[in-house]
Amino acid sequence: MIRRLSFFLEHYTRGRTCRYAVATSGQRVPWGGDLKGRRAEFLNRINRWSSEARRKYGIEVLYRGDNDTFCRAEGTTADGVNLHADLVYRPTRRLTPEEWDRFLRWSRDRLGGVHWRDCGALRNAAAVVRYVLKLSWGREGLTADDRADGLVGIDELTPDELAWYYHATLGVTRVKPLRAFQTFCKSLSDNREEIRWVPRRDGKRELRRVQRPRLEPRPPATDRDGQPARMENIVLGRTAAHPRFSSVCEPCSIVLGFTGTPTTEIGHSGLDMIMNRCNQAARWAERNTRRLQDAGGLTVHYMTSDSPNEIMRVSSPSESEDQNPQPSSPSLPSDTPAQAIADNLPREDQTSDAYQPTREDFEQLSAFYRDLNPRLTDAQVRASVMACAQFYEGPIGPVVEKMRARVHKLPHAKPAEAQKVILLPIRKRRTQHFPANYRDLEFEATYAHAA
Repeated sequence: MIRRLSFFLEHYTRGRTCRYAVATSGQRVPWGGDLKGRRAEFLNRINRWSSEARRKYGIEVLYRGDNDTFCRAEGTTADGVNLHADLVYRPTRRLTPEEWDRFLRWSRDRLGGVHWRDCGALRNAAAVVRYVLKLSWGREGLTADDRADGLVGIDELTPDELAWYYHATLGVTRVKPLRAFQTFCKSLSDNREEIRWVPRRDGKRELRRVQRPRLEPRPPATDRDGQPARMENIVLGRTAAHPRFSSVCEPCSIVLGFTGTPTTEIGHSGLDMIMNRCNQAARWAERNTRRLQDAGGLTVHYMTSDSPNEIMRVSSPSESEDQNPQPSSPSLPSDTPAQAIADNLPREDQTSDAYQPTREDFEQLSAFYRDLNPRLTDAQVRASVMACAQFYEGPIGPVVEKMRARVHKLPHAKPAEAQKVILLPIRKRRTQHFPANYRDLEFEATYAHAA
């Protein structure tokens, strides 16, 4: 929307300076009040004002955007939601200073005597197309003055307040082009065009109308004989442990075209991977069941508004209705095009008999990843090591050696004595910039506490 409005202001205003204003709906809507009715009344006043302004003063409204604020001031009656509207308009004819002053006074009265302010000429579209709601943090978040006025971000609302606001604004159009700007946006859609930043020869960028590419249907995949390839047991990924199918947290394997009787090589290898994961999950489930039986109960943590509390539930896992019995052998679902296969992995509690990774484990696994791909950055190596930390069942050394042996057995891996040394000219390595991984601090903390 910022690109569209910026392009429109630059090429379709015929030298007329566009201006923008801010209008409010009056008093705040209290929590639990009729927000939907107040919004409908407010938008009706804006629509009537827009039509009469064009007929009386030649003012054309081009854009309307919502901007809602939330207030929770202690000891006041102004708590609730305040409805704002950012308006962009332009004069279609020249107005004298007296006519302009008369238009501003008339606008305040026509909108119901609410707060109305003309903010001047619009130089940057981002001044009005920035946000419809404010967070408590960030560049467009609440400022110190907003805090002093008792404003809060949408991320600070209580669950009841957020649910009420959600249902009151469900299906509402937050940003709406009007009149000439609406016709311009419709022409872009009809011609399959969009506004993009295009680099120029001098290194700068400019906004241009660009034709959207047509998405051609991708031809079906074929095998070596030219026959349509069968999609069997293609493992797309594995999710983190979460309570999707029951109250037990377990990871799920996302499989495309699962079948228990594959006929292709990829299907057999994918089925082997799925079975290995199910067997691994069955061992984890059995071990967790023993730990729960030894502990004699579950520790449930919950947080209240005052302080965290801890409740001991003495019932054994067999007495709990939420616990699902673990099958003796992993069962797989029926043949479907794409489905999630639960690995039956309950989340492991931090008990005393759980294996704690040591510093040597981290170093050995980090060295293996660096040898496997020397182009990995420190952040990528840390992320890979932390992703494997939850699956440690013992010292990592034997597992690393087994993985090294498998890598050396690959066809492209030759013994060191059989490889020929070829001297190539040194090429300057291209500098690669990777974003800092958000788990770096977690890695450092875990590594620092390793034995």
